Amino acid sequence: MTTLTGQARLTNSAAYEQVWQAERQACRTDADPDTLTVGVVVVTRNPAFFQTGLSVLNDIRDYVFNRVHIQSEMPLKLLDLAADSLYLAAREKALHFLKGQNKAINVRIIQCASLAEATGKIIYTHALEQRPEFHLGMLFYDQTTPAGVDDSIEQIDRDLDAFYSALQRSGIPAFYTTFSTVAFIRQLRSPFRYLPQQYREIVRSEDPAIFQTELLCLWMDFFEMNYTNRRVKPIGALALHNTLGEQLIQFFERTAAERWLVSYYTGSIISNLIGYLDRHAEARGALILRGPNEHAIACGAMANWQLYRMPFLGVVTSGMMDEFKGTLANLKETAAQGIIVAAENRGNQWYSFQGTLTPTEDMREVLIARRIPFVYIDDVEMIGAGLTEAFRLYHQGQGPVVILATQNVLESTLSLEGAVCDPSPIPVLSADDPLPMSESLAQAIALINRGPERLVWQLGPVSDDEYALIHDIADAAGIALVDSLAHPGSAPKYYQGRRNPHYLGTLAIYGYSPRVYNFLHTNDKLNAMSEQSLFMIKSRVAQITTPFSDGRLERKVHLVQLTHDDRHLSPYADLHLHMNCLAFLRTVKAHLDVDPALRERRRALIAAYLDSPSDVVSQLPSLPMSANYFFCQLNRVIEELIETEGFDFTGVYDVGRCGISAARNVAKTRRGFSGWYGRALMGDALLATGYLAYTSPSHVMAFIGDGAKGIVPDILPAFIDNILTHPQLLNKSITVFYLCNGGLSVINTYQERILFNRTSRQMRLVNVEQPDVEQTVNNFHIQSKTLTHFDEDVIRQALTTPHRLNLFSVVLGHNNEGDGISLATAKGWQRDPSDHDALQERKAWAAQQPESTSTAFDQDPTQEATS
Repeated sequence: MTTLTGQARLTNSAAYEQVWQAERQACRTDADPDTLTVGVVVVTRNPAFFQTGLSVLNDIRDYVFNRVHIQSEMPLKLLDLAADSLYLAAREKALHFLKGQNKAINVRIIQCASLAEATGKIIYTHALEQRPEFHLGMLFYDQTTPAGVDDSIEQIDRDLDAFYSALQRSGIPAFYTTFSTVAFIRQLRSPFRYLPQQYREIVRSEDPAIFQTELLCLWMDFFEMNYTNRRVKPIGALALHNTLGEQLIQFFERTAAERWLVSYYTGSIISNLIGYLDRHAEARGALILRGPNEHAIACGAMANWQLYRMPFLGVVTSGMMDEFKGTLANLKETAAQGIIVAAENRGNQWYSFQGTLTPTEDMREVLIARRIPFVYIDDVEMIGAGLTEAFRLYHQGQGPVVILATQNVLESTLSLEGAVCDPSPIPVLSADDPLPMSESLAQAIALINRGPERLVWQLGPVSDDEYALIHDIADAAGIALVDSLAHPGSAPKYYQGRRNPHYLGTLAIYGYSPRVYNFLHTNDKLNAMSEQSLFMIKSRVAQITTPFSDGRLERKVHLVQLTHDDRHLSPYADLHLHMNCLAFLRTVKAHLDVDPALRERRRALIAAYLDSPSDVVSQLPSLPMSANYFFCQLNRVIEELIETEGFDFTGVYDVGRCGISAARNVAKTRRGFSGWYGRALMGDALLATGYLAYTSPSHVMAFIGDGAKGIVPDILPAFIDNILTHPQLLNKSITVFYLCNGGLSVINTYQERILFNRTSRQMRLVNVEQPDVEQTVNNFHIQSKTLTHFDEDVIRQALTTPHRLNLFSVVLGHNNEGDGISLATAKGWQRDPSDHDALQERKAWAAQQPESTSTAFDQDPTQEATS
């Protein structure tokens, strides 16, 4: 057996130092001493911690250690290790493994009380002794000795990153992996736990046998992974590259006007690509956010494209294209510009694991059927050509482009300098170019200048610049503005902090406002086509945009449609405006010539219609609360905050009765995101919330039914992961209202109110009440709370306090009343009376006001006369 000999001495710096040298006659004849010295750093103030580790290393000294140099602030002492059966078995396996190694290494063990001291000592010693053969191997970081609680994971990560960065700047190679860096803590973290990025975390056992066995396993894992594996090099020795990652970063850096979004859900064969993006993309304009699954990637991309025109890069592993669900079709429909990289198998592989190119299926055929452009790259030599084609497809602006790439392509490190061509974007008609005065455009301008008093514009996904022009035109022409369920807030109730006098309400298949219904109807019949005209701006005139049947749209509604896409021209439109929206608006503004008397009649008519929820239950504090009551109270608070504190928020509306109620009843200050867009997929809005929380310039408020909440994963873990990476983006309040009425309410209402059936099990949802929780993560406050009553103080504080995530579970009951769920409910007994004489009185009153505004129910000058 090899023996280690030496003598400990007390150095001038009040530290202990000892050198142990293996006796040469005892060394194996086939074991060559290695000139490399491996550093082992132990940061602790606990002598037992250090001495146990020293004793474990001494216990496996045979066949591996040539020279051991120890520098310590503590007395050097070997302990009697516990004769535990598990430890002895592990030791025997370790010695058996070490016998097979053909080199004996030198080890320098450095014990310090802090990382800062260890940094200084290593750098000083390395410079003084000029040892180019030294590299740092393993770090044991003891968090259990100082008084108080364990440092946070983020703090330990930062401290370790500073430690290793200092070594790298000094030219000292170091292994920096979870095999080489271990922190010991007192107890499991609660209530949030996650994997540290820079180290492995273990609760230090109070049982000496368990502790010594853990130390042995940690050392052997490190030795096997990092020293005997020639593929593993210390940091500084190899700068990893990824061909695909670098080319994609360069492409978005060139083409994205501002930020671009990166999101991924990892898998083995895409992990190198993702790692490269994580390290390099943010410095070149990307914002990297994570969601709880692949579906979330599509939801976040769709929301950020619709609201902020932010292009995206998504990365998923093999077999996961289907996990985007119908949201992939929504991305196509909204023409979201982005690239999705998906791992795929080689065509000649036989039923590859997770592959979708097999004798019985072909994902490429699915993409073709869904009209989603793609490229398939299975050869490293074809990366340049494949990316050139992908970039060409991207510039066509027809939605996301999919890159199906095999493992060799995803992991390639070859240089592609000059091999990728980025075609120029397809030129489009500039909004600055004057529009030719076509017959349809002239007719539209004539309707605006000399048309009926009832002129309504429903706004689709208009930009900020477009809405600014629309607002000016509405003011000059007396046009009523409405938004829709698919694009809530496109016409906001409050604009630039002030009440919007042109805003009438919401027009949609569900959730149409009473003001809008009464404005378009007289005695519950649509007004004559000669008396009113409906402009649908940036619209396909899809079924979701109005509550009217095809027959009514065709024969009862005078409809003007504006769209830039000829595939969207509706058969129900009386006038088609196939042109750029911004160019149209500029042309209209330049040709405005509205008679002042007509303008004032239009404005007075808008103001004459009551701004009221139009149902009794919205004022009735039942228990459980009705959705009508909750949203009426919430709107009251929000409008007061807007008017007194300049409150501004981005609304997020999921699919369900409560999403409808929020879109209809809660005042908006800007465009929001709606899960009702396209396929109307429950859960899309909830998953998008986790992304909009970081990209929205305002507070965020999401309205999620219990059906939508239950159909997708919990967003909180991914939200916390993003908090750890981007805390600087969260100087705002994010509030998620989980609206729990125990059923799929829209279907319930259809059965009960339209078909006159009883409800059934198919609509039932089970809500399990969770305890209230408050926690702080990275200086960001998270609260989860159940609301059974409308608590104005709690809600007001939550909505206005920055650096805060509020998760409110609101207990509601189901009803079939109000919220524009069906035209059948528009004539119920709870509706405000649509009295013609009262309307004329309000119209005359509004015409005398200095600035026409909509009349609130409690401001109605004719209320006493009509009641």
